[in-house]
Amino acid sequence: MTDLTDRGSTATLTRGIIWVVFGIAVLAGLAVLAVGIGSIVATLASGQLATQLSVEQDLPDAASAGTATLLAGSYETARVLVSDLTPAAVTVSLTARVFGLLSQVAIAASFALICWSVVRSAPFRRSLSLTVTLSGAVVLIAGLLSAALGVFSSWLIAEQLNGSSEWWPIAATTDPGFLLFGFGLMFVGLAFDHGVKLQRETAGLV
Repeated sequence: MTDLTDRGSTATLTRGIIWVVFGIAVLAGLAVLAVGIGSIVATLASGQLATQLSVEQDLPDAASAGTATLLAGSYETARVLVSDLTPAAVTVSLTARVFGLLSQVAIAASFALICWSVVRSAPFRRSLSLTVTLSGAVVLIAGLLSAALGVFSSWLIAEQLNGSSEWWPIAATTDPGFLLFGFGLMFVGLAFDHGVKLQRETAGLV
């Protein structure tokens, strides 16, 4: 393992890469936070909610006006801007966004914290393993709540747009990527915890 406190070229390059990842994680977290808060504030100020709904519509004839032949195709999602929703629909949708925002910021913060600890050559600390494990749990819980509330808000919005028609299907999709990040962070936290135990066991042998 490279000693990052060394002044050699390998250690310098490794530190540089880790600092780049750290900077990307911090900037990504701040960007996600700024965009998320801005979206929520804009929705509350304007009363207009931008969201994505499921659709079941065939592609128009204009989609295959060229020389190629379009054999089959359909719309699966649509970006919409909706107003005059009930307070319940807006509240559920914004709450889903808050939990989604919390999940994304927790991921970025965890990467930044890991990079900071590694570049300081102190990755095997109980506080770090506990923080990363808890961050993974936050990502999982917040992600699940965001997904569930997001699906529920899509149903409410579709129902209010439909009225007496059934143009918008009462259906929704969600991205399960938060499960991968959540379990991944928890695994990394447990690995660091194992490293802490090994470090204590071998401290007297070196």
